[in-house]
Amino acid sequence: MEDLPADYIQITLERLKKNGMGAFYYPTARETAEEILRQIPREATVGLGGSITVREMGIPEALIERGQKVYDHWQEKTREARTAMGRLQQHSNYFLTSTNALTLDGKLVNVDASGNRVTSMIFGPSHVIVVAGINKIVLNLEAGLTRLKKIAAPKNCQRRKDPTPCAQDLVCRDCESPHRLCRVTTIIERKPYGLERLSVYMVGEELGY
Repeated sequence: MEDLPADYIQITLERLKKNGMGAFYYPTARETAEEILRQIPREATVGLGGSITVREMGIPEALIERGQKVYDHWQEKTREARTAMGRLQQHSNYFLTSTNALTLDGKLVNVDASGNRVTSMIFGPSHVIVVAGINKIVLNLEAGLTRLKKIAAPKNCQRRKDPTPCAQDLVCRDCESPHRLCRVTTIIERKPYGLERLSVYMVGEELGY
Protein backbone atom coordinates (compact mmCIF):
# COMPACT_ATOMS: atom_id res chain seq x y z
CA MET A 1 0.00 0.00 0.00
CA GLU A 2 2.94 2.33 0.62
CA ASP A 3 3.63 2.64 -3.13
CA LEU A 4 0.10 3.79 -3.95
CA PRO A 5 -0.74 7.50 -4.28
CA ALA A 6 -2.99 9.09 -1.69
CA ASP A 7 -5.93 9.22 -4.12
CA TYR A 8 -5.48 5.62 -5.29
CA ILE A 9 -9.15 4.73 -4.78
CA GLN A 10 -10.39 7.50 -7.05
CA ILE A 11 -7.73 6.74 -9.66
CA THR A 12 -8.67 3.06 -9.71
CA LEU A 13 -12.39 3.84 -10.00
CA GLU A 14 -11.76 6.13 -12.95
CA ARG A 15 -9.54 3.61 -14.75
CA LEU A 16 -12.03 0.79 -14.23
CA LYS A 17 -14.72 2.95 -15.85
CA LYS A 18 -12.38 3.83 -18.71
CA ASN A 19 -11.86 0.10 -19.20
CA GLY A 20 -15.60 -0.38 -19.66
CA MET A 21 -16.44 -1.70 -16.21
CA GLY A 22 -18.86 -0.47 -13.61
CA ALA A 23 -16.86 0.88 -10.66
CA PHE A 24 -18.15 1.58 -7.16
CA TYR A 25 -16.69 2.26 -3.73
CA TYR A 26 -18.25 1.76 -0.30
CA PRO A 27 -16.47 2.29 3.02
CA THR A 28 -17.69 -0.92 4.68
CA ALA A 29 -18.39 -4.51 3.76
CA ARG A 30 -21.92 -4.18 5.14
CA GLU A 31 -22.78 -1.28 2.86
CA THR A 32 -21.26 -3.05 -0.11
CA ALA A 33 -23.17 -6.27 0.55
CA GLU A 34 -26.45 -4.38 0.89
CA GLU A 35 -25.91 -2.65 -2.46
CA ILE A 36 -24.94 -5.86 -4.24
CA LEU A 37 -28.05 -7.60 -2.93
CA ARG A 38 -30.14 -4.70 -4.22
CA GLN A 39 -28.58 -5.07 -7.65
CA ILE A 40 -29.30 -8.79 -8.04
CA PRO A 41 -32.94 -9.56 -8.98
CA ARG A 42 -34.55 -12.15 -6.72
CA GLU A 43 -35.48 -14.33 -9.70
CA ALA A 44 -31.91 -14.45 -11.02
CA THR A 45 -29.67 -17.48 -10.66
CA VAL A 46 -26.33 -16.67 -9.01
CA GLY A 47 -23.01 -18.46 -9.38
CA LEU A 48 -20.44 -18.05 -6.63
CA GLY A 49 -16.74 -18.15 -7.41
CA GLY A 50 -14.31 -19.46 -4.84
CA SER A 51 -14.01 -16.31 -2.75
CA ILE A 52 -13.24 -15.76 0.91
CA THR A 53 -14.16 -12.08 0.43
CA VAL A 54 -17.73 -12.82 -0.67
CA ARG A 55 -18.20 -15.26 2.20
CA GLU A 56 -16.75 -12.89 4.79
CA MET A 57 -19.43 -10.42 3.70
CA GLY A 58 -22.23 -12.92 4.33
CA ILE A 59 -23.63 -12.60 0.82
CA PRO A 60 -24.18 -16.33 0.10
CA GLU A 61 -26.28 -16.77 3.23
CA ALA A 62 -28.28 -13.64 2.43
CA LEU A 63 -28.99 -14.87 -1.10
CA ILE A 64 -30.12 -18.29 0.10
CA GLU A 65 -32.23 -16.79 2.88
CA ARG A 66 -34.26 -14.77 0.40
CA GLY A 67 -34.85 -17.83 -1.79
CA GLN A 68 -32.27 -17.22 -4.49
CA LYS A 69 -31.05 -20.12 -6.65
CA VAL A 70 -27.34 -20.24 -5.85
CA TYR A 71 -24.66 -22.37 -7.53
CA ASP A 72 -21.80 -22.83 -5.06
CA HIS A 73 -19.21 -25.51 -5.78
CA TRP A 74 -17.75 -25.14 -2.29
CA GLN A 75 -20.80 -26.99 -0.97
CA GLU A 76 -20.02 -30.11 -3.01
CA LYS A 77 -18.05 -33.03 -1.57
CA THR A 78 -16.53 -34.65 -4.65
CA ARG A 79 -14.44 -33.31 -7.52
CA GLU A 80 -17.05 -34.52 -10.01
CA ALA A 81 -19.84 -32.66 -8.21
CA ARG A 82 -17.73 -29.51 -7.95
CA THR A 83 -16.98 -29.65 -11.66
CA ALA A 84 -20.67 -30.06 -12.48
CA MET A 85 -21.52 -27.11 -10.25
CA GLY A 86 -18.82 -25.04 -11.93
CA ARG A 87 -20.50 -25.64 -15.29
CA LEU A 88 -23.81 -24.49 -13.85
CA GLN A 89 -22.09 -21.31 -12.66
CA GLN A 90 -21.12 -20.58 -16.26
CA HIS A 91 -24.82 -20.53 -17.16
CA SER A 92 -26.02 -18.44 -14.21
CA ASN A 93 -27.58 -15.00 -14.71
CA TYR A 94 -25.13 -13.38 -12.29
CA PHE A 95 -21.65 -14.45 -11.26
CA LEU A 96 -20.27 -13.13 -7.97
CA THR A 97 -16.63 -13.40 -6.98
CA SER A 98 -13.55 -11.47 -5.89
CA THR A 99 -10.21 -10.84 -7.57
CA ASN A 100 -6.72 -11.72 -6.43
CA ALA A 101 -5.38 -8.32 -7.42
CA LEU A 102 -6.78 -5.05 -8.76
CA THR A 103 -4.27 -2.72 -10.39
CA LEU A 104 -4.25 1.04 -10.18
CA ASP A 105 -4.94 1.21 -13.92
CA GLY A 106 -8.03 -0.98 -13.64
CA LYS A 107 -6.92 -4.52 -14.45
CA LEU A 108 -8.20 -7.65 -12.70
CA VAL A 109 -5.48 -10.25 -12.10
CA ASN A 110 -6.33 -13.78 -11.01
CA VAL A 111 -4.89 -17.27 -10.63
CA ASP A 112 -6.89 -20.51 -10.59
CA ALA A 113 -6.21 -24.20 -10.33
CA SER A 114 -8.88 -25.41 -12.77
CA GLY A 115 -10.06 -22.14 -14.31
CA ASN A 116 -13.71 -22.48 -13.26
CA ARG A 117 -13.75 -19.07 -11.54
CA VAL A 118 -11.91 -17.08 -14.18
CA THR A 119 -13.93 -18.72 -16.96
CA SER A 120 -17.18 -17.44 -15.47
CA MET A 121 -15.64 -13.99 -15.00
CA ILE A 122 -14.92 -13.82 -18.72
CA PHE A 123 -17.53 -15.82 -20.63
CA GLY A 124 -20.95 -17.17 -19.67
CA PRO A 125 -22.97 -15.14 -17.17
CA SER A 126 -24.19 -11.84 -18.62
CA HIS A 127 -23.63 -9.99 -15.33
CA VAL A 128 -20.40 -10.36 -13.35
CA ILE A 129 -19.88 -8.71 -9.96
CA VAL A 130 -16.35 -8.53 -8.55
CA VAL A 131 -15.73 -7.43 -4.95
CA ALA A 132 -12.30 -6.31 -3.73
CA GLY A 133 -11.11 -5.10 -0.36
CA ILE A 134 -8.53 -2.32 -0.39
CA ASN A 135 -5.84 -4.90 0.41
CA LYS A 136 -6.24 -6.24 -3.15
CA ILE A 137 -5.28 -2.94 -4.83
CA VAL A 138 -1.75 -2.83 -6.25
CA LEU A 139 0.33 -0.35 -8.20
CA ASN A 140 0.65 -2.17 -11.51
CA LEU A 141 0.49 -5.49 -13.32
CA GLU A 142 3.90 -6.60 -12.08
CA ALA A 143 2.81 -5.98 -8.49
CA GLY A 144 -0.43 -7.84 -9.19
CA LEU A 145 1.37 -10.93 -10.48
CA THR A 146 3.68 -10.78 -7.48
CA ARG A 147 0.69 -10.60 -5.16
CA LEU A 148 -0.70 -13.78 -6.71
CA LYS A 149 2.48 -15.70 -5.94
CA LYS A 150 3.38 -14.22 -2.56
CA ILE A 151 -0.04 -13.77 -0.93
CA ALA A 152 -3.13 -15.10 -2.71
CA ALA A 153 -2.00 -18.54 -3.86
CA PRO A 154 -0.02 -19.54 -0.73
CA LYS A 155 -2.85 -18.50 1.60
CA ASN A 156 -5.40 -20.32 -0.52
CA CYS A 157 -3.26 -23.46 -0.50
CA GLN A 158 -2.94 -23.20 3.27
CA ARG A 159 -6.70 -22.78 3.68
CA ARG A 160 -7.35 -25.77 1.42
CA LYS A 161 -4.73 -27.82 3.27
CA ASP A 162 -3.02 -28.58 -0.02
CA PRO A 163 0.22 -30.62 0.29
CA THR A 164 2.26 -27.92 -1.43
CA PRO A 165 5.43 -26.25 -0.11
CA CYS A 166 3.74 -22.83 0.10
CA ALA A 167 0.96 -24.20 2.32
CA GLN A 168 3.60 -24.90 4.96
CA ASP A 169 5.36 -21.53 5.15
CA LEU A 170 3.51 -19.23 2.69
CA VAL A 171 6.59 -18.96 0.48
CA CYS A 172 6.18 -19.59 -3.26
CA ARG A 173 8.90 -21.73 -4.83
CA ASP A 174 7.23 -22.10 -8.24
CA CYS A 175 6.84 -25.74 -7.27
CA GLU A 176 6.31 -28.83 -9.42
CA SER A 177 3.79 -30.31 -6.98
CA PRO A 178 0.90 -32.25 -8.57
CA HIS A 179 -1.29 -30.29 -6.15
CA ARG A 180 -0.01 -26.92 -7.39
CA LEU A 181 -2.76 -24.25 -7.41
CA CYS A 182 -1.07 -21.81 -9.81
CA ARG A 183 -2.14 -23.23 -13.17
CA VAL A 184 -4.33 -20.64 -14.90
CA THR A 185 -3.48 -16.92 -14.72
CA THR A 186 -5.77 -14.33 -16.31
CA ILE A 187 -5.63 -10.57 -16.77
CA ILE A 188 -8.85 -8.75 -17.57
CA GLU A 189 -7.77 -5.48 -19.18
CA ARG A 190 -11.18 -4.41 -20.51
CA LYS A 191 -14.73 -5.64 -20.10
CA PRO A 192 -14.89 -8.76 -22.27
CA TYR A 193 -17.13 -8.79 -25.33
CA GLY A 194 -20.38 -10.59 -24.60
CA LEU A 195 -20.73 -9.49 -20.99
CA GLU A 196 -23.67 -7.18 -20.50
CA ARG A 197 -22.05 -5.76 -17.39
CA LEU A 198 -18.90 -6.30 -15.35
CA SER A 199 -19.06 -4.35 -12.08
CA VAL A 200 -16.24 -3.94 -9.58
CA TYR A 201 -17.12 -3.01 -6.00
CA MET A 202 -14.19 -1.72 -3.97
CA VAL A 203 -14.55 -1.92 -0.20
CA GLY A 204 -12.73 0.33 2.24
CA GLU A 205 -11.78 -2.63 4.42
CA GLU A 206 -9.32 -5.51 4.15
CA LEU A 207 -11.16 -8.62 2.99
CA GLY A 208 -9.99 -12.02 1.86
CA TYR A 209 -6.53 -12.56 0.45
